[in-house]
Order: sequence, then structure tokens, then C-alpha cells
Amino acid sequence: MTSRKEWFINYSPFRTPISIGLGDDSIIKAVGLGSVRISMTVDGISRLFELQDVYYVLDMGTNNLLSVTYMVWKGYIVNFGTNMCEISKAGSIIGKAKNRKGLWVLDGNPVVPNPHVAHVVKASLSVWYKQLGYMMTYSVKKLLESSMVTGMELIDNGTNHTDSECIACIKGKTTQNVIPKKSNVENPRRLHRIYSDVYGPFDIEGYSWSQYFVMFVNSFSHYVRVKPIRSKNEASKVLKEWITCSEIETGEKANLLRTDGDSKYMGMEFQEWLRSREMHHEVTNANTPQENGVAEHLNRTILEMMRTMMHESDLPRNLWPFIVQYTQEIVNRLLMRALSKNETLYEAFHLKKPSVKHLQIFGCRAYVHVPDDK
Repeated sequence: MTSRKEWFINYSPFRTPISIGLGDDSIIKAVGLGSVRISMTVDGISRLFELQDVYYVLDMGTNNLLSVTYMVWKGYIVNFGTNMCEISKAGSIIGKAKNRKGLWVLDGNPVVPNPHVAHVVKASLSVWYKQLGYMMTYSVKKLLESSMVTGMELIDNGTNHTDSECIACIKGKTTQNVIPKKSNVENPRRLHRIYSDVYGPFDIEGYSWSQYFVMFVNSFSHYVRVKPIRSKNEASKVLKEWITCSEIETGEKANLLRTDGDSKYMGMEFQEWLRSREMHHEVTNANTPQENGVAEHLNRTILEMMRTMMHESDLPRNLWPFIVQYTQEIVNRLLMRALSKNETLYEAFHLKKPSVKHLQIFGCRAYVHVPDDK
């Protein structure tokens, strides 16, 4: 927050001032929002940073306030010492603050914009169309005509521009391929390749404080195991336990693990564990669920079945961890087109036919043994 309007490189006034509560229970009003550039010096090297979403507050006097919560939200790490505070990002210190009589003062200076530089950009509709991320031209015009943004001016009416002629849009806005029901990679035996994924958090905290579930799929048989967990950090631990038990049970060795690039599987300890077992970790590209299609497809199957049973049963919603485990029992006893033989997922993995006598229509209550206090 600042009271220095001349510092803003862009600025938008609020229609209605926003009330901000202070530590002494007083209220001040923010009348606008914009961006401010600050030059910070660390070890004799000056770097320029742009602070966004800065409030313009008339009642701030000559003081300025930088929120630690704001810095954390923006991905910065703030470390406080006795007399020094360091702000870092991506492992590099970008700024420092000193303790002066109980207040942390940032070692930086605002970069005041040149008042003679125009703050309105004039360009054709086709240029604005590209600068605004290939937004529909109708929306670009709407921004200007309705004064929804500032600093924008058209120098033509755009009659020669057609969205359908944009090659970049045709390539970039085409929907992604449907997640396949069958993998096209070779999986010659049990445990050759293991797929894993984590789903959550659920909107309702489950029994025993579960918020997610981690899923493991054996590539050869598509045999699936599901384990409710409290946080994503538990995923790698549960995966290690399942791999170890499966290797003992089958007498075969796990070779490949395929997951997305989520940090839950990228920790140094887990990566070292994989290397010690000579397991290769296949990491799919970001935002491409098709590359982990086996896990994604079974994930969806389990979720749809679980939600259907929850909807039809009278069980409390916080018992979803038991329902999802009951669902895995059903899925492993079904046929799947990914298997060439007429056998269930259970038989393909355990090499024996499964029993279904413990499965009943909406028999979750009998299976999960609902506690009396729930």
C-alpha cells in the first residue's frame, strides 16, 4: 500500500473504496489499484522488480507497507533473522530489509515513471488481438467500448480481421486428445511399469482426516490399488510400501514408474530410493493427462463409481475413504478392454480367480464396518 500516486506505472480507480483494517482497529480506505516498480540492491547488484496489485491509500501519509502475505502468495520466500530479513525466489536473494526500532525497512527505491511517457498504447485490432492472448475480437472491442481496461486505443475498426483465419488459434485452441482407455506402450509382465496418480483434495474431509487418495496401477494387468491419505506428502511413502509388498508377492521386480511432474514424487529422498532399486522414473509433460492415460482413466472410473454409490446410499459423506476402497474391490473384479484375455484385473495380477461373495448392492456399509460413533 502507498499514498504516492506518482509511483504507479498503471493505475485503475475503484468505483467504491475498499476498507482496510489495521492492527489498532482503525480503518483506512483504498481508492485504487495498480503496479509499482522497485529497485532493490543485494551485494552491490541492483535489480528491478514490479509489484502488482498495490493499493493506493490516501491516509497512509508518507509511509508505505509491503505485506509478507502478499510476497508469499506471489511465490517469494521471506526469512526473518534477528536484525535482517531476506526475500528470495528460485533460490536467489532478491531483496533485504533491516530491523529499525521494531519495523522492517526494505532496502529499495521506487522507480518513478517518466511523466512525459504516454500511458496509452495505440495499435490495430489485429495487434491487440495477439497482445491479449488471441482473445476473440468481439471481446477485444468490448474491453474498449465498455471502458473495462485503461491504456488501450484502437487505430482501426478491424474490418479486415477474421478470427477463423488465425493459424495460431487453430493449433493452440484445438481440444486435447481424448484420454485413451488402452495404453500403446509395451508392458510384457507384471510390475514392468507402474502408473501412479493422486486425486484431491476432496471438499469433505474423510474419516481419519483423509483429504486425498493415491492410486497405483500395474501396467500389465491394470490391477489397481487405492489408498486414502491425509496429504500429498504421504504419496511416495505409500507407493514405496506397495512396490515392496508387490515384489514379494509376485516374485517379480518393478522396473518403471510413470507419474506426472507433481512435487509429490520429485523429492530427493524418493528419487534416491528409485535409483537404489534401479527403477526408471518416467515423468509426463505438464497438462497432458493423455500421457498418463492408464492412471487417469482408472481414476475417473473409480471416482464416477464412488460418487454414484455415495449418491444412492445413506452413508455420511465423510466416509468416502471407505467407499473408494470398496470401489477398487469392484473395479479389480471387472473386465477391461485393455486386457486381451477374458479375465478380471484381479486374476491377471494374482493369477487366480477372485471371489465376489463379499460384494453386495450398495454393500459398502457391511464392507467398511461403519464405526458406532459415526
